[in-house]
Amino acid sequence: MKTLDLKSTEIFCLLLDRMGEKQHLKIESEPYMPLTIERLGDAYGGQAALYSLCHYYEQNGDLMADPEMCFVVVDGRTTEKSGFENVQVTPYYFAQANLGYYEQSIVFDNGIMKSCNDEVQHGQTEFADIWLRNIKGQGFLEI
Repeated sequence: MKTLDLKSTEIFCLLLDRMGEKQHLKIESEPYMPLTIERLGDAYGGQAALYSLCHYYEQNGDLMADPEMCFVVVDGRTTEKSGFENVQVTPYYFAQANLGYYEQSIVFDNGIMKSCNDEVQHGQTEFADIWLRNIKGQGFLEI
């Protein structure tokens, strides 16, 4: 399995820190589609958290993901909010609703990894590294 690079991990952590204790957060940065981050649950007996990161738009009354990615996050930071090298962010799901495209690279069973398609998962990681840099460049980290 491949994790995000350090710069992308930092960007993801800054989004998590902005979310705080909330279960979800919608961030606006005009003229871009809103960005939503949502905690989906836990994995590995509570040692990891699952998150969705998504741009949504509405089409015919339905919310469409453009795109949505899901991540397994093991946050080893202690009281200090830096220390991004102690965080592992691993993509496991990608969706592009308007194309009807959905791929899951890691399959979980009761919060434990059952299987992983390394080729697909590596591609998802490469996309996420680019996307997170774009998210920062589009102003979603600015308060």
